[in-house]
Amino acid sequence: MKKIVVVGLICSLFVTAFGQDKKEKKITAETQFRLINLGDNAYVPNLKLRYFISEKSALRTTIDYHSLTSKVEINEVDGEGVGTVEKNNSLLTLSLGYEKHFKDGNVSPYVGGELKVSTGNNNEFGSRTDSIDFIPNYNYSSKVPVTGFGVHLFTGVDIELYKNLYVGTELGLAYQSLQEKRGEFNVKDASSLTDPDVTTSIPASTKTSFQLVNLGVIRLGWRF
Repeated sequence: MKKIVVVGLICSLFVTAFGQDKKEKKITAETQFRLINLGDNAYVPNLKLRYFISEKSALRTTIDYHSLTSKVEINEVDGEGVGTVEKNNSLLTLSLGYEKHFKDGNVSPYVGGELKVSTGNNNEFGSRTDSIDFIPNYNYSSKVPVTGFGVHLFTGVDIELYKNLYVGTELGLAYQSLQEKRGEFNVKDASSLTDPDVTTSIPASTKTSFQLVNLGVIRLGWRF
């Protein structure tokens, strides 16, 4: 339900934004990156869109997508058999927030906050292995859906460089709750004399964090 509400608000924002006179240049698009590692604080590359209701008020939406895939071979001891363990983890986060700007010439400091919702999966597949040893007739899979909710408070600054091109930075505090919902673990063991196909439940779990985010990031954007 939270995802539906946020997506609906984002769509309403875009309809309103693109229905305005483009000469007013109320829309910005930007991304961010970090040149050096400044510690263990969370750094998230993303795509951010903003719509300026007025010179000092803006709505914003941010899209973050993380995908991590790994594949490891499990070799047979004293043999030529090869098994594999493949992991596929992904997380899509959408947010909607508000910024209050204090513009003075080409410099515009701001403060604000946003709500975030996340959805994704943590999946693992083993072929001819139990993830540790090579087993010719043994395959398994685990599939765990992930959902999340968060709150982000931030402060930052925009500095106009040249003809609507701007650079900036941002620093914030973020609370996030990620829930790994109840998943399934399936084993297919062709050598089993009882039940070659067994599915069991993976218990749900929840992880929460409260941390400093985006320390040392550089933001680069365009106002159009």
